[in-house]
Amino acid sequence: MLSNADLLRCVQAATVLACSAVPERQGAAYGIAACAADLDRQDLPGLAGILRIVLTRMGNFPALASAPHVEEFRRLPTLPALAEEIRRDGNRITVGKEPIDLTDFQRHLWQDLDDGQNVSVSAPTSAGKSFVLQAHLRSLAQSGRLTVACYIVPSRALIAQVTDAVAKWRRSDALRGFQIVNVPLPAETTLPERAIYVLTQERLQAIMGAHPGFAADVVISDEAQGIEDGSRGVLLQGVIDQLIAKRPKAQFIFAGPNIRDPGVFGKIFDVGELRQVSTRSPAVLQNLIVVNTRSPLRKLAVEKVLDGMRHPLGETEIGMNLPSVKERLIRVAERFGRSKPSIVYANGPADAEKVALGLKEVSTTDASEDPRIVELISLVRSAVHDRYDLVECLKRRVGFHYGRIPALVRRNVEAAFADGDIQYLVTTSTLIQGVNFPAANLFVCKPKKGQRDPLTAAEFWNLAGRAGRLGREFQGNIFLIDYDEWDTKPANQGNEVDVQSALSRTLANEFDAVIDCALEANPLRETNKAINIEAAFGRLLSDLGTGRIQTTLDRCDVPKPDQARIVVALETARSQIDLPTTVLAKSPTVSPIRQQRLATYLESEVRDGGVKRLEELLPRHPRDPDAYKSLCEVFRVCHEQLMSLQVPRLHLRMAAIALKWMRGEQLPAIIDKNHTYEKDKPIATVIRETLQDIEEDIRFKYFRLSICYLSVFEHILISNGYPEYASSLTALPSYLEVGASDPTMISFVGLGLSRYVASALTELTIDKGMDETRALAWLRAQDLDAVLSSRLMRADVDRALANAPIE
Repeated sequence: MLSNADLLRCVQAATVLACSAVPERQGAAYGIAACAADLDRQDLPGLAGILRIVLTRMGNFPALASAPHVEEFRRLPTLPALAEEIRRDGNRITVGKEPIDLTDFQRHLWQDLDDGQNVSVSAPTSAGKSFVLQAHLRSLAQSGRLTVACYIVPSRALIAQVTDAVAKWRRSDALRGFQIVNVPLPAETTLPERAIYVLTQERLQAIMGAHPGFAADVVISDEAQGIEDGSRGVLLQGVIDQLIAKRPKAQFIFAGPNIRDPGVFGKIFDVGELRQVSTRSPAVLQNLIVVNTRSPLRKLAVEKVLDGMRHPLGETEIGMNLPSVKERLIRVAERFGRSKPSIVYANGPADAEKVALGLKEVSTTDASEDPRIVELISLVRSAVHDRYDLVECLKRRVGFHYGRIPALVRRNVEAAFADGDIQYLVTTSTLIQGVNFPAANLFVCKPKKGQRDPLTAAEFWNLAGRAGRLGREFQGNIFLIDYDEWDTKPANQGNEVDVQSALSRTLANEFDAVIDCALEANPLRETNKAINIEAAFGRLLSDLGTGRIQTTLDRCDVPKPDQARIVVALETARSQIDLPTTVLAKSPTVSPIRQQRLATYLESEVRDGGVKRLEELLPRHPRDPDAYKSLCEVFRVCHEQLMSLQVPRLHLRMAAIALKWMRGEQLPAIIDKNHTYEKDKPIATVIRETLQDIEEDIRFKYFRLSICYLSVFEHILISNGYPEYASSLTALPSYLEVGASDPTMISFVGLGLSRYVASALTELTIDKGMDETRALAWLRAQDLDAVLSSRLMRADVDRALANAPIE
């Protein structure tokens, strides 16, 4: 037990170390302060004041909120109190009507942003980067200096988080005429004059394809390390390059965690001067704790990792063998995560559900009568399925979370965990993509992204950053279970990572494959690896057409002899492609060779079959009586011509699910229908697979394929004298993405309602053709308490109304 005298000597040392500019010394100072604050010795005279001095000398004012007894301490001697006020004044900004105290790092970032500089920012996950980026947009909008901003994020979950944050301050600041756009807008929809677009790169590409004139004054790429992510990274680079070309003087901001050289984005993108803002100083202390479970004596041995060395903390009885990863996660989390909110990392949705069910079994908590949990369970039953495993888990204050779960359920699970109503949350790699959960503990055992690939060092440290959040906790604990048995040792590699664009990496490691791709007349089956290579090929072919090929190859450090080889291959490919560049550009992650094969097939079918065959190939509106038949044919052609995929009847199955989805049917009905065809499978498996069908296939794969199909088919129709059919093409990609095809339901979703609530409200309306303005007026005129029986559904509507543009 640390004596009071020794504790005071430690924190006095921290007051000296806090004055240093050396990150390691600042880290030591913060570590002492964090541990001292968590010792629960508020009655020790002078301790709160000394801790306050340490944190304010470090410029870490937001951390004061983590300990009320420190934040509320007001009896500092005159000189330290004066020094604090001077320091605070230097770190204080006013946004809206609110004074905000920043860390030193946040203040430096703010200054460069406010000066209008292009900025590349790197900091630990918990340093508050995104908070400053959003505050910058708020300041620009409030002062009238912003017309259009584009905020690019890697996932739909982050779209929801950023949208809610922006909408909150838009309402608070009474900003009129500013819209938030977070879904693809079809060509017939006029873009708002003033707006903040919060989009993934796929949604941004869809908007830019439908609206070639789209440009932005400010472009933020949050989680910009996603530029490494295969075909999605190539697409991210492509859309940003297009935005640069359209408005070179716009402000471009790249943000990512622990990037060793944040200036790398200046090499990847031609944005002129790029200010670099980075910090390694801790905003939250994160403790690495190794837990060894392999003792034959059935004990857990616990060690703390400090400066690369392990220091024993002790042993505890476990009383059983733990042979599987699942059992280790459950038992270690149950032993060390009882007192504070804890995240448990699982490698995939199936694993997450199994671990959550295990935690439910060992939990002694009964929340089945808790009103909030009861409401959440009711929502899960009606929005997903009454036999979804999440129902039983919630009764024990255990939840699970992955990207396929419907947005409304996922959002309410997140909120319940943040408020402490859920004690354990089992989550997958969604957590790596920047989703913000406040947690005191994180439990990890042999972590992978999916079932095969171990986490990279960058992914591990991004994950570890979820333990402890600025302004909530002083420190977080990352429990590394049986670390010596992991396939890789990411924690040994340090938390600084190198970033290389997916395009550069593909050209460095798969150069010959890219050339083969350009020369391949009849591509084989489209695998994940093939998509990444073909995305690089498509980008280079586009650059050949625009005259940027030399610049791109130089930026990717391709040697001159190899540049000559690939240019010859690209020119050969171009000579075999008749499609205009404008058509190819609408589907940048689909090989131009595959697009040409589709065009050749469609042209032959239309030419030989005439109007009859043309109408068979024409996608019908989901409400059309022939919609299923036409969608089956569209999917069959996409499988055959774009994917080289020969799986009998797959197009029939996926068309059936997609049609129900686009007609607005609720998930329980879709799941039950699938279960009738697969009765031998457990219902949990059918639920999980149906969610995967919708979130990963329909809303991503078929969304991507349908954009390509329609853009190529439109070109063929116009070229062959059928412009009236081209003008009648449905907005199939939007229907697939949104999960709706009635204008009223689409408008409800566009206003920010979840699909589940939008579908329920659409059933109550007579007018299925409302645009957003009329749909908003209809919502405001309703007695929502009478219309909606669920408080969580009502809260979803209230949130959308609060986020709606001010009249």
